[in-house]
Amino acid sequence: MIDTFFSTGQLGGTRALFMAAVIGILFGWVLEQAGFGSSRRLSGVFYFRDMAVIKVMATAMVTAALGMTALVASGIISLDAVFLNPTLYRAQIIGGLIFGVGFVMGGWCPGTASVGAASGKWDAGVFLAGTVCGSILFNETFGLVAGLYSSEPPTISFVHDILRVPRNWFVLALTICGILVFWLVEWIEKQTVQADRFSGLRFLKQFSFILLVVGCGVFLIPEKAVTPEPELPVAPAVVNGGEKALLADIEEALDHMEPEELARRLTAGQTGILLVDIRSKKEFHTFHIRTARHVPLTDLTTVLLPHKNKGLIILYSNGMTHPVQARDALYRMGYRNVYILTDGLAGFVQRCLKPVSLRSEPVPVAAAAEINQWRVFFLSPPAGDAPPSPKMPAISYWRGY
Repeated sequence: MIDTFFSTGQLGGTRALFMAAVIGILFGWVLEQAGFGSSRRLSGVFYFRDMAVIKVMATAMVTAALGMTALVASGIISLDAVFLNPTLYRAQIIGGLIFGVGFVMGGWCPGTASVGAASGKWDAGVFLAGTVCGSILFNETFGLVAGLYSSEPPTISFVHDILRVPRNWFVLALTICGILVFWLVEWIEKQTVQADRFSGLRFLKQFSFILLVVGCGVFLIPEKAVTPEPELPVAPAVVNGGEKALLADIEEALDHMEPEELARRLTAGQTGILLVDIRSKKEFHTFHIRTARHVPLTDLTTVLLPHKNKGLIILYSNGMTHPVQARDALYRMGYRNVYILTDGLAGFVQRCLKPVSLRSEPVPVAAAAEINQWRVFFLSPPAGDAPPSPKMPAISYWRGY
């Protein structure tokens, strides 16, 4: 299964930013080659003269739906490894309308405006500057519209789930709709421009046939059997919910994971573990457990939503106070797969990474070999990453929160 920058917590890292720049440049080049560096062509869709924008958007939607369905069904990628925007109907509908009005008035969207500005078009530069100013204004006045976001619980909704139809059937229906859109916009263009401009009907027929075949082909992909990862035991009382279930978890010690167990799972390459560091960004960059992802406490509900009750979520800080409070809060929100790291980062370093030669008590040979293996795994940087800070803070430096 493919890991992503999102699933490994490296979305804000150097390699991810470099790849974003490369993809952005290639995407801009494709847009320019497609003629989307012209506001006249982009705005032509609103006058039914040039429907290229509709064709590209429909192609992108169908291609993404078919591709993701095939990749997920074959086990190549997991939806848990992909960031999914929370569904907030009111905020997203209003934002879409504002975006559409801006598109009509300016003839650009942020992506195409960047392409136009790179091509030396001054109107694209003006539009892009307005986009930046608008983003700053939105950030400064967010408090005025914050109610649009807080009025709905952040959930992730899929259309096929709402319609209660199997995913493959929905994807096939979307593919057919896309084909119909292609033929409709082709007919519209023929009514508004010179008919002799169009010589691609043969290609449209072939393209439609290929899409239909691929849409039917998703039914032929065998669902790859996923071997369930070993999970921590869950108390029967958990299913009852409420404070009583939460207390039962604590009494049965089902709310935490020991440092040694976490180290064994990570060095074994177990998937489905999201290790979350809730300390400050500065502390995270100074030193953190390998594979950990930095998430501020205020962002936990948004970032963890795609992982709700999927796999294991392990929270840690320097100590245990903040992770315990966060875990209890998430439990009340319905999360049943969140655990805390016993003794926090300080305990992990003392119990898993402290050299055997510096320990006050003799360590059995098998345990010493395991500790040395952990030290190699957690203190050696992955290929291409910056080495860990040579000045790892002393245990006494960490505050116990």
